[in-house]
Amino acid sequence: MKLFSIQKSLKLFTGVKFAILILAMIGIASSLGSFIEQDESILFYQKNYPTSQPFFGFITWEFIREFGLDHVYRTWWFFGLLFFLVLSLISCTFTRQFPIFSNSKEYSFRQNKKSFLTLPFSIKLKKIFYLKENIISKLQNCNFYLYQKENLIYGYKGLIGRISPILVHFSLILILLGSFLSSFQNLKAQEILPKGELFHIQNSIQLGWLTKLPTITTRINDFWVEYEENRIHQFYSNLSIFDNFGNEQKQQTISVNHPLHFQNLDFYQSDWNLLGIRFEDIKTNKIYESPFFPLEKASKSWITWIPNSEISLIFDQFQNTFLLYDKMGNFLELQNIGDKIGNQFVIIDILPSTGLQIKYDPTISLIYFGFGILMITGCLSFLPYTQIWMCQQSLYCRLAGSTNRGKIQLEIEFENLLREIETKYKKVSFVKKLIEN
Repeated sequence: MKLFSIQKSLKLFTGVKFAILILAMIGIASSLGSFIEQDESILFYQKNYPTSQPFFGFITWEFIREFGLDHVYRTWWFFGLLFFLVLSLISCTFTRQFPIFSNSKEYSFRQNKKSFLTLPFSIKLKKIFYLKENIISKLQNCNFYLYQKENLIYGYKGLIGRISPILVHFSLILILLGSFLSSFQNLKAQEILPKGELFHIQNSIQLGWLTKLPTITTRINDFWVEYEENRIHQFYSNLSIFDNFGNEQKQQTISVNHPLHFQNLDFYQSDWNLLGIRFEDIKTNKIYESPFFPLEKASKSWITWIPNSEISLIFDQFQNTFLLYDKMGNFLELQNIGDKIGNQFVIIDILPSTGLQIKYDPTISLIYFGFGILMITGCLSFLPYTQIWMCQQSLYCRLAGSTNRGKIQLEIEFENLLREIETKYKKVSFVKKLIEN
């Protein structure tokens, strides 16, 4: 009775129309989240979505801020849509999928003629010796579970196709639950750091409501760029992670698409830059540093000057060569790191910086687990569930079947069964009747 009352109260949310409506609203919300840039500053939206020129006549920065379209996936109304979708899945599981699965395990016999003729496949055979035993043997070879009561037979196979939709709903609920929890426990930070720097995670660009910044210490041991045919092939950062006592916990070289994973934290290689040069004054034996300034019309090219010198240095990419120009902009020569500039200065080293993107999401394993179950059960749900009934009377034997999928295959199996029986009993005439669904 309790299960029936639950089914009745959840009937509103089990309809296909309700589920389609919720999915359509989630799709529209996700489209807005893809179309409108997320988690940007208010100045960004004021510049790109001004009130004087609204997109589609109504999308302005005020509209975006009012309805939370700058952080769609963390708004209360988006969580509400996910809640109703989960409620619809749970309701459908309890009111439809569980009863179907429960009924699939129960045996039911058919005896009268009308009950056989209403089935998609129905065959009438003349009774002969050991016909029932031969049919039972063939059905067992086809992996049917059989029940017998006197002259009545019932069998089924493919029960996994009935339980798979329940597991599909379960996997979808896991994915939605993981996405919901991810809004409370997540971190996304961006750090631009010079080689040799020790740092703590500080520059968070996305922080969950219940998330605290990790207190681990990380060091940039080294950074380098790999070239192929004068084009950047890959760039690398060697990182070390320390505990609160300065003991190294992990060391790894990361690159694009090859992050470092440590305690639910993922360190991704995102970008790089050059900060400046370190040079020595030969006369005074002192070491100085000079900053780089990027050239606007050239990607990954920088210019710098040595104080008290009329020479400009231009660096193209992260290489050991650079160009020298005089104060009039005339090219002088190409030099390498370690060469003397005039008789006073020596370029010792280039000071690079690496861009790291740090992510923390403890629910990602739950989401991946849900997707894994979804892929498996999604394939299993296409397996057919087939039922067979047989009734042996005084003169005839009726055989009928039904399936939710693969009706052509069931028809072929019926034809093959008839041919085998006909081959074995050549002198017996058969009367067949096939009724399409």
